[in-house]
Amino acid sequence: MSLEPRREELERWVATVVGVPAVDLKRRPGGGSHQAWDVLLAGEARWFLRADAIEPEPSKHYSLRREAEIYTAVNSIGLPSPRVLGVHDELEAVLLERSSGDASFARLDLAAQTEIIDDFAPWLARLHAADPTTLVLPSLVPASTIVEAVHHELDLWERRLDDSATPDPVLTACFHWLRDHVPDTGDTPPSLVQGDTGPGNFLHDGHRVTAILDFELGHLGDPMEDLAWVGTRNAQEPVPDFERFLERYAEAIGVAVDRDRIRYHALFAELRIATLGAERAGTEPDLGAEYGNRLIYGALHRRLTVEALATAMGIELPDVALPELADTDDTFYFDAALHQMRHSIGPAIDDPWADRLLKGLARVTKYLREVDRAGDRHERAELDDLERLLGDRPASVREGATALLKLVRARRLSAAELLPYAAGQVARMTQLVGPAMGRLATSHLPDV
Repeated sequence: MSLEPRREELERWVATVVGVPAVDLKRRPGGGSHQAWDVLLAGEARWFLRADAIEPEPSKHYSLRREAEIYTAVNSIGLPSPRVLGVHDELEAVLLERSSGDASFARLDLAAQTEIIDDFAPWLARLHAADPTTLVLPSLVPASTIVEAVHHELDLWERRLDDSATPDPVLTACFHWLRDHVPDTGDTPPSLVQGDTGPGNFLHDGHRVTAILDFELGHLGDPMEDLAWVGTRNAQEPVPDFERFLERYAEAIGVAVDRDRIRYHALFAELRIATLGAERAGTEPDLGAEYGNRLIYGALHRRLTVEALATAMGIELPDVALPELADTDDTFYFDAALHQMRHSIGPAIDDPWADRLLKGLARVTKYLREVDRAGDRHERAELDDLERLLGDRPASVREGATALLKLVRARRLSAAELLPYAAGQVARMTQLVGPAMGRLATSHLPDV
């Protein structure tokens, strides 16, 4: 997907908003349908544009216009975040001021990470302490209590999973469990929560937070959800001390954190990510996309969803006996391709996007090497697990998953009963994708 057909129109609009004769747009890597562009004036990046390559479907709740409302609202309570300069009248496009700072976090030393997280916790507390009824947020689903807000989110995300082309029995069972165990917070009103908050979605100067970014998943909800999101992002961008972060947050907001609710929302956060993956799997393939990242993060968050479910239920995940993989006559070709990517092709590439694509191809190649080494061992193990649940051996994994989904939807199989099956799935997936994942293959949610 590309904005090229609309690029000139957007350049004229941006130039009008900022009051200059002309600007240039330079796309940043990634972004999918929500693309990110640097706005250049005389070759210098001066502003920041978010724009959709296609018009969002009516069912898509999280639009750029909605996010722009949240940016304006959080600016009004003093949160450091980019100011909205303009929202296009017709296209899904939002122009933001350019914030200073660096998004990189993992490369910092421990002292700098600690200092930045210590600064971030009170900002998050300020967001949650704000009375959302005083903020102008017409596009957000209203809710008078946290419980009501959580049910709204469950309705939204379960509908998205059901509407996807790849409905899933394990994810559906997770939604059932969440509905049955919504934390009882009484009449407590909701807060404005960022969703997907934490390292990677704020900028810093090496000591302090300079801007909090990405309110796409913002909504009214339980403040404990954002703490869970920091834990979720912790699997990718580890904070130096998650317990210290919780303590700093509690000190700033003046209320003790609720660990049961954090565990509940850790599952819901992972379930959202898994649902987005199910939606993406049903879309038209984009041959120009970078699939390596999708592969490794899809495997990571599928596993974390299952682990979060077990933690929320207080159940130990069962051990899974994995088949032993064996080299084949084709293993050498995969190894040769990976060697050439790393030692010959990679060093000759100067373009950052091409380099990113090459790294993605290397990840996909590592995965396909393991698929070849596995042969039909994983399929047989999956069919064994399905036979234990269904009573009969299905003709295929797809047929078995369809039968399983019917039982889950009819509430004849619970999340607890599905857990051994789900554990086997993610263990086998990690065996295949693990060589491409690096440290992510053994990354987990923090213990709360």
